[in-house]
Amino acid sequence: MARVLLDVTMSLDGFMAGPDVSVENPMGIGGLRLHEWIFEASSNEVDAEISRGTQVGTGAVVLGRRTFDVGIDVWNDTPFPVPCLVLTHHPLAERVEKSGTFTFVTDVRDAFDRATAAAGDRDVRLMGATVGQQFLAAGLVDEIRVQVAPVLLGAGRRLFEHLGDAHIELERLATVDSPHVTHLRYRVRRQATPQA
Repeated sequence: MARVLLDVTMSLDGFMAGPDVSVENPMGIGGLRLHEWIFEASSNEVDAEISRGTQVGTGAVVLGRRTFDVGIDVWNDTPFPVPCLVLTHHPLAERVEKSGTFTFVTDVRDAFDRATAAAGDRDVRLMGATVGQQFLAAGLVDEIRVQVAPVLLGAGRRLFEHLGDAHIELERLATVDSPHVTHLRYRVRRQATPQA
């Protein structure tokens, strides 16, 4: 069965994008710095192996509408060559690209069901802070993978905001360093509802 992965790169101060995300600045101002490890992956075997594993292991993607809107012109395709579900309040007609299809859905559980069915025995990858937060709040994330870039952005879009008061317990699976980033992997063990 497919695992649902929240897999992002963030700054040491917790930002996964810089301020003022737009079509002109899809990662926000200064946010592209977070992905230097991907651009430099060929120069480091640790980063290269993780990047390859991400490509091969992804069977479906769930992303938010904002991520879609700012990313579509950058990708000129789907972000991975797999089915992509766009979670949105304002759906569009299905959009077929060279490597996959964007299907627009309005419900987190529907996105989960469709993505896990499409992924088969590969991973469902979540893209975007809001999508990650919604899946975590719904208890639908199996693993969190965070690449921590050695930079303090100071402002932008934080990953772990808007999760409510639920206590989410994690089990560390791996910590791997490279000169460009620290790779962290955690299994989501349990999520307790807040006590009244």
